[in-house]
Amino acid sequence: MSELAATPIPRRGRLWVILALSLALVAVAYVIVDVSTRAGRDVIRLDGVGDAQRLFGGLPQEGDRLGSADAPVSIQVFNDLQCGNCSDEFLATIPVLVEERVRPGEANLLMRHYSIAANPLELGFFGAEAAAEQGYGWQYTYLFFRNQDEAERFGVGERLMSTLAASIGELDVPEWQEYLDRQGSTDGPIAKQLEGYEELGRDLGIRAGQALIVSGPGGTRTLQEGPTLAAVERAIAAVE
Repeated sequence: MSELAATPIPRRGRLWVILALSLALVAVAYVIVDVSTRAGRDVIRLDGVGDAQRLFGGLPQEGDRLGSADAPVSIQVFNDLQCGNCSDEFLATIPVLVEERVRPGEANLLMRHYSIAANPLELGFFGAEAAAEQGYGWQYTYLFFRNQDEAERFGVGERLMSTLAASIGELDVPEWQEYLDRQGSTDGPIAKQLEGYEELGRDLGIRAGQALIVSGPGGTRTLQEGPTLAAVERAIAAVE
C-alpha cells in the first residue's frame, strides 16, 4: 500500500467529503423527484370513466338524444362544456335524471351544446358531436364536465379530446378522428349543427348557466340559470 493511500484524511477533510457527498445525494434526489413530478404533470388523468359506463351503458343514444324516443317527457339540456361554472350544475342534475327518469323510460334528454361565449363553435363541442355520431355523445359530454380541471391544465385541444374519446371503451377512436377531420370544418355539418343549437337557444331566450326545457303532455316549462334538481322534478311533474 502506498504512503499516500495509507495516510488518514484529516478530520476536517473527512467532514468536507461527507458534506460534499450529502449535497450530491440531495441533488440527485431532487433531479429524480423533479423529473418524476414533471412526467406526472404531463399525464392527463381522467376521473369518472367507470361512472360514465355505469350511467349511460345500455341506454339508447341517437345523435343528441339519450333514452327512448317514445318517452312521454323530453328535456332539452342547454349547457357549455367549456364553461367552468357550468359543470357543477350538470353533474348535480343530469346523472340523477338519467338514473331515475331516463333509464325507466319516463323521459329522454336532448343535448344542446350552447356557448355562453361569443363564439358558438367551441372546440370541445366538435369532439362531443363526433362521439354522438357513434352513439357516445353523452359519455363524452359527461367526462368532459367531470374533467374540467384537466381541460384547464392542458387546454382544450387534440390531446385532451383524443384522451377523452379513448376512455370510452366501445367508441372507435380512428373513426371518431376521421369524422372530425372530414366533417369538422367551420362550414361543415358539425358547425351547422352547433349553429342550429345557438339559434334555438337565442330564440328561446337561453341565458348563462345550464338551462332545461321540459316538455310533456301537460305543456312546457323553461328552467334557466342552473336550476336545482328539485326544480327540475317539479317541472317534470307539471308536464307529465
